[in-house]
Amino acid sequence: MKLFAALLDLLFPPACAVCRGRLPEREQFLCTRCREKVLPAENCCLRCGYPLSGRMSCSRCLGYDYAFSGACAVFLYQGEIRKAVRRFKYGGQTGLARPFGELMAAQVRSCAWPACEAVVPVPLHPERLRERGYDQALLLARTVAKVLQLPVSSCLLRCENTASQTTLAAKARWNNVRGVFGLQPGVTVPGRVLLIDDLLTTGATAHYASETLLAGGAEAVYLAVLCRS
Repeated sequence: MKLFAALLDLLFPPACAVCRGRLPEREQFLCTRCREKVLPAENCCLRCGYPLSGRMSCSRCLGYDYAFSGACAVFLYQGEIRKAVRRFKYGGQTGLARPFGELMAAQVRSCAWPACEAVVPVPLHPERLRERGYDQALLLARTVAKVLQLPVSSCLLRCENTASQTTLAAKARWNNVRGVFGLQPGVTVPGRVLLIDDLLTTGATAHYASETLLAGGAEAVYLAVLCRS
């Protein structure tokens, strides 16, 4: 088996999940250059996950009263990271869920959060799921849950097929997702939830998803995303 694995590595060298360059020995998922882009959780805003860069307060979430208790992100949504996320989200490269999910789990472990009871993905609407063929947040959630040894709960539903948030201005994003989430009938909402999504921009989607979970009985919701924009 070791000989076979060595032959595979020779024919198909392990590639960086972000830039697709060759991985150095003993590196996993990310090359040295891309690993330097991982956000240091201890230097990011505890509320929204954006890097503080020496500032004492975060201008990104100032004035927002989020329903989630804290947030963390692995990367900023820019450059090669943005291209890699789009390959994962829209290009069918679902194999990226494993490296991205493991990086998210590592980031969660860096946060001083209370232990969560279950992982909940921000869901796609069924019509959007049929179009795309897979739910990227669910794929990330499964990997995060496996690493953190938590169950995945699909208690959250998206009840309306809204316009894509990427096409909207900040205020319109909040109006677009207000009231779109519901709860799966007969499914118990976990007490402390780790909510998973691929991207955090204004925080509108995560806020209303968290609000729905709290109304359904959750004690607290913590948010982990792959990227912060």
